[in-house]
Amino acid sequence: MVTRRDFLKTMTMASAGLALGSGEALNAQNLTSNRGKNGKVKIAYIGIGNRGEQIIGDFARTGMVEVVALCDVDMGAKHTQKVIGMYPKAKQFRDFRQMFDKAGNEFDAVAIAVPDHSHFPISMLALASGKHVYVEKPLARTFYEAELLMQAALKRPNLATQVGNQGHSEANYFQFKAWMDAGIIKDVTAVSAHMNNVRRWHKWDTNIYKLPSGQQLPKDMDWDTWLGAVPYHEYNEKYHQGEWRCWYDFGMGALGDWGAHILDTVHEFLELGLPYEITLTHQEGHNDYFFPYSSTILFRFPARKGMPPVDITWYDGLDNLPPIPAGYGVSGLDPNIPTTNQGTAPAAKLNPGKIIYTKDLIFKG
Repeated sequence: MVTRRDFLKTMTMASAGLALGSGEALNAQNLTSNRGKNGKVKIAYIGIGNRGEQIIGDFARTGMVEVVALCDVDMGAKHTQKVIGMYPKAKQFRDFRQMFDKAGNEFDAVAIAVPDHSHFPISMLALASGKHVYVEKPLARTFYEAELLMQAALKRPNLATQVGNQGHSEANYFQFKAWMDAGIIKDVTAVSAHMNNVRRWHKWDTNIYKLPSGQQLPKDMDWDTWLGAVPYHEYNEKYHQGEWRCWYDFGMGALGDWGAHILDTVHEFLELGLPYEITLTHQEGHNDYFFPYSSTILFRFPARKGMPPVDITWYDGLDNLPPIPAGYGVSGLDPNIPTTNQGTAPAAKLNPGKIIYTKDLIFKG
């Protein structure tokens, strides 16, 4: 059995070795296909409730996968029972490490839909085991984790890797590209990106001076595995079922949750790269444990490839709306916004999205 201490030690050594360029640091294996006569990819799912269930349904509709294993720290919970019932022959695990140890030679690929803080260790182990990887956005919780994962993927060109982002394959993505190609969107100088719906993942006291006290664990939940590589926290319901999004140790707040959707097309098609300057211009409800209730962040990008410099300003919080251009019109809750495991948020003053400013036009996104 792999203990928590052994796991943390292994991940630390592997990450350090990869950063130094050691190609064998993670004991990578060549992919050995286990496809049967039906040609389907044998897959294991890690995180099978809520968003994980949605991803599993999307894969099932392709008709191209055979489900070999199911893994979730909360296999006895109501939100995992539906998927378990769909695949009664799949092997079941609560600990992803045991799944790789005991059934790793039976599947080709993994799909990962777990809290942000566990994306890195699970994806890294999957790559080291020679598995194709689909991991839900964001790729990782920190810049350093993302860099290590990208390096690991580049060292294994025979493996398919993909970060899940619903909007990246839907109509708005292709519309933006078509308008760019046609020269309709051009000379973008500023973007206001905003998510001002109710902060569905918490309403905690901003004056807290310590982490929440421990509570009784849900029946059969593997809390140590849920924590992964994060320093130990006592279980509390304020970390569970999507509530983890607001905590620095586990999630990425409103920007990490929604920014991947709202800024995806802008970042790709304007070829922004990395900003040269980031400034927090407003925050309310800040403390040492979770993200502010509202924040405004300015990202500045230089001129590139004939395109002018761009300032992108992020606004989140109920009372922290961006300046609205004249004639902007009504913005109701768009039915095309992807649903989440927290349900549909109530209509807000301003629908999550972006306002794109160019030298000639203003676009409502």
